[in-house]
Amino acid sequence: MNLLAIVNEIIELAETDNFLGRTDVSLAFFYGGGNPLYFFANENIIKYRDALSRAFDSDEEIKRTYTLNKYESLLQEHFRECFSKKCLAKNEDVSSFVEKLKAESIKTFSVFRDIHGIVLNSPTSPLLLGGYTIYEFASQKEFFESIFDSKTDSFLEIWGNDNPEYLIEWKAEARDCEKAIEIADEHFERFELILRYVLGSATNRFEVGVLNYQGWRHRKAYILSVGEVSNSWTRHGPREPIPLDDPYLVKEDTGYHTVWSFTTKKNLNKFQKRIMLAVEWIGQSIADPSPQSAFIKAAIALEIIFTYNERDIITPSIMNQISESIALILGSSVDEILKLESSVKKLYGLRSKIVHSGHKNISQADYKTLVEIARSVIIKILTSDKLNCVDSVEELYTILKKIKYSGDAI
Repeated sequence: MNLLAIVNEIIELAETDNFLGRTDVSLAFFYGGGNPLYFFANENIIKYRDALSRAFDSDEEIKRTYTLNKYESLLQEHFRECFSKKCLAKNEDVSSFVEKLKAESIKTFSVFRDIHGIVLNSPTSPLLLGGYTIYEFASQKEFFESIFDSKTDSFLEIWGNDNPEYLIEWKAEARDCEKAIEIADEHFERFELILRYVLGSATNRFEVGVLNYQGWRHRKAYILSVGEVSNSWTRHGPREPIPLDDPYLVKEDTGYHTVWSFTTKKNLNKFQKRIMLAVEWIGQSIADPSPQSAFIKAAIALEIIFTYNERDIITPSIMNQISESIALILGSSVDEILKLESSVKKLYGLRSKIVHSGHKNISQADYKTLVEIARSVIIKILTSDKLNCVDSVEELYTILKKIKYSGDAI
């Protein structure tokens, strides 16, 4: 991707004259330091946004360490003279821009957010779950005070009179504070999904949330009919906090410990990345109140594991391949393998009905079966000596083919 060409595309789109107050033009303007940039007509604004996005995507290191908004501001500032004089940038201008951005050191930011719906049985020490650290604020208040300068009121400025009950921390590497928050929030979303996957089924008993927490509440309805007025209310939401330091959540024989450990690794192989994506889709499925949508998300989790690439269309032959693979992984005898394969094919028939004809009659039993199959496949892959070192879909299918013709069980 040629950054010079993209920058010059932006320069040619932008105007710097002051058009405020005029009613005969359609424009938008953006502040990047100094005078604002103007873009006439919606089509030019769309072109600008597209060009800016392509410029941002042109360097993975910069994209990984700056937010798009910060990048936009720095780009407009660096090429301000080109914008004002309407002159095209040169190679050395673009090179100096990239060098300037990369000269800023990458820092490690500790990002904390409130976490709701939990309790720690042993709160005096922080709880480590993979790359996440969870604190009971009251027990760890001295620690939080110590990481701020004791000579200032910075602790009070940050926390004020708020005393959060529990905090979760993610350490993010970035050049920009806002990027650190963006990175951490992606991981906090992942935390919620991993925990739902580990819990395994939708329940009103627990709800743990960092960014997506609804909590305990009343649902009210008001009913009117001829000669009658009434109302109804029900309680909705978690009834109790989940003990987050319960050993069950990190059991090794279920692969939960491995899933949490994946959050700390920067060099996951391609298949491990697929496993984590599948875990997140199962988490989304469990959280989804729509039976049809939840069912599809559980099916997607399996397709992430078993399809060769993201462009594959789920044809009948691919469905058969997925069904057979699941049966080979989970079945311990020929009869069990055949039964499992038939069951998965039936469930995938429902998937096709939802996608192609809007089928809505999904039973809780069918949905729960599909979710449990998806979870069981991941657990078996992570805990089986034959499968836990797989690094690609191709290798997985090679192993399954040998198992199929040898008659051995995993």
